[in-house]
Amino acid sequence: MKYLFVLFLLISVVNSKPRLYTRIPQYLVDDRVSNFLNQNRITNCFEFSESETNLLLKCWRDNKLTDVSIDINPGKRRYRPVYGLSVSV
Repeated sequence: MKYLFVLFLLISVVNSKPRLYTRIPQYLVDDRVSNFLNQNRITNCFEFSESETNLLLKCWRDNKLTDVSIDINPGKRRYRPVYGLSVSV
């Protein structure tokens, strides 16, 4: 049983891919998104705004219809413990 657990851990570590976020200069985010779409040959799109934070696109890529989703997710806030003050008499 221990061997299976160790094997599972090794497989999960090998399959994990680290993420490295690089900073995009301020006011150049729209250029970076446009460049990403151009590099992936996304053209001739139809849009549908599913919600205020989700834009769905149906686009052509290499003569095939492709689904593109742009979703805005708020970052997770760190939990800060609240220490209350209590007074007893």
